[in-house]
Order: sequence, then structure tokens, then C-alpha cells
Amino acid sequence: MTNLVFPLVSKILSLLVLVGAGVVLVKTKLLKKEDSVALSKISVFLLSPCVIVSSFSMKVDGKAGQSLLLCFFYAILANFLFLFLGTLLRKPLHLSPVEEMSMEYTNCGNFVLPIVASVLGEEYLLYVSAYITVYNLLVWTHGIHLFQGKVEQHKEEQCKEKQSEENQSEENQSEKEQSRGGQKQNAFLKILFNPNILAILFGVFLFFTKVSLPAPISLAISDLGKMIGPISMLITGIILGSMSFKKIVSYRRIYMVTAFRLLFFPFIYLLLISVLSRIDGFLDNPVLFLVSFLSAMAPAAANVSQFAILYGKEEEYASCINIFTTLCTIISMPILVYLSGVILK
Repeated sequence: MTNLVFPLVSKILSLLVLVGAGVVLVKTKLLKKEDSVALSKISVFLLSPCVIVSSFSMKVDGKAGQSLLLCFFYAILANFLFLFLGTLLRKPLHLSPVEEMSMEYTNCGNFVLPIVASVLGEEYLLYVSAYITVYNLLVWTHGIHLFQGKVEQHKEEQCKEKQSEENQSEENQSEKEQSRGGQKQNAFLKILFNPNILAILFGVFLFFTKVSLPAPISLAISDLGKMIGPISMLITGIILGSMSFKKIVSYRRIYMVTAFRLLFFPFIYLLLISVLSRIDGFLDNPVLFLVSFLSAMAPAAANVSQFAILYGKEEEYASCINIFTTLCTIISMPILVYLSGVILK
């Protein structure tokens, strides 16, 4: 795997060129920062579901099916390890939802798909879908709850303060509890009927029933899915172009978040895999693990900054984390790929 370091660096640099293109569009006043909101909505609610459906529509034989199941195990292991570590660090480090989510979730779709296609080959894109599927199931449930939970908690605290000041009756309190229950139910329905969750359910249906979509629809979904990498990098560039780099590096905690996201979390995952590799058949094909490992060591998820934009919560900080981790990946990712080749020999 160590021989993949230079092709990996080349592809990362090409993605950073797309970031630069976004910066140029802003600096030349062809686009404004506000335009990133529309692109974020397109990426989150259209392109991401298309990636999911397209990946599940691929035809696989028996051997590829077993490899896909193994990649699902790798993905589940990585994501739940990151959630465990993030939850463990939440109180000691006083992590905000943006910081915690940036540590736990990676840019596995937007950033990794073009890298895997370029460095390993398009036939390995199917195996990236395993990580993307697990990621989407968690980010659209746990991730949204992480943002909404803080909002609800803040509203409840305000409500309690108001109640103590006005000495409201028990009947009014009961009505407000019922209202909050209704809000939670509505939030659950929003998550359930989110386009990404629906895309996963539809993709699973296509995969197990072997139903093929009509060619024009299938091609349209595939073409839209391929846009997610460039669009994501352009969004990053647009946001970067609208702020000074001095502003990005002025966030003191951004270095801590970046270190955990790009180095500490994936290295713990690598050590765990090295222990499990002693099991027969677990690491027969190291390239399959590399697909998962590339997803696990990717920059902070673009969804974090997109969620922050959509929810109006720490948008600038979330964007700075996404930008800074993306820039730092050119150093961290080749190092980790090299270490994986040494440790898993």
C-alpha cells in the first residue's frame, strides 16, 4: 500500500485545485458566499441521494458480494469507534456539536470517491458505498440529533427560566411538555423522510431485488452522483474565498479538532484493525481495507458545514474546520497510508 502514496498526493492536489477555482470565482465577484447555501442544498438533498442509489445499483457477483459485506463490517467498526471516541471526549473537552460531529464524521463521499476512482480504479467505488451507507444512516439520525438536541435543550432551559419567573401553573407545564413531544415526533418524521434515508431504503430494495432502473433514469442518477466531489470542493472554495486565511487559523480549537479527526481517530482505527487482522480471512485483501481506511482518514464531513448553514449554527467555524482539515489532508493522508502499509505487513 506504500506505493500508492504518490498517486494519492496527486489526486488530493487536483481536488485542492477545485477549491482554488471556487476561491477565484468569489475573488472575481462572479459568486458570493450566499451562493454556497444553494449549492449545499443541491449537494445534501440531490447529489448525495444519487450517490447512494447509484452505488447500490451496481451488479455484483458472489465474491464481490462477500467483499462488500466485509467492507460494511469495516465501515460499522470505524463509524461506531469514532462515535464512541467523540462521546468519550465530549464533556472533558467541552465539544460543541460542530466540533464533535467534525471529529466523528468524514467527507467519505465528496472527498474519497474521486480519490478511490483515480488511485484504485472505478471497480472499487462499490466498496466505498458501504462506508457511505453507514455514514448516511448515522449522520442523518445521530448527526441531526446532535444539532437539534442542543437547540431543544436551549429552548427547554429558556422555558424553565420563564416558568420560574412567571410561576406558571401545572396545567400549562403539561401542555408545553405535550408540545415538546409533538416537536420531537415531527423531528423524527423529518429524519425518516429525509431524501438520504429514503435513498438508502430504495438502494437496499434495488440491491436485493436486482431490479434495474430504466436506462435514462439510471444514467441521470449516475451522472448527478459523479458531481458530488467537484461541487463539494467548489463549496469549500467559495466559503474560503469569502474569508481570510488568518481568520481560519485564528480559531484556537481548530488545531485540536484537526488532530483528532485526521490523526488520532484514524490511527486508533488502524491499531484496532491490526489486532483483528490476526483472525483468518479478516485481512486477506488489504486493498478492501484501504478503501475503508481512506474514508476513515478523510477531512471533516462537508455535511457538518452544510448542516451548520442550514441550521444557522456556527456556520463560519464549521466551514473553517472543513477547509482546514481538507488542506491538512495532503500531509496526513499519505502518512497514514504509508503507516498502514508498514503496520499491516
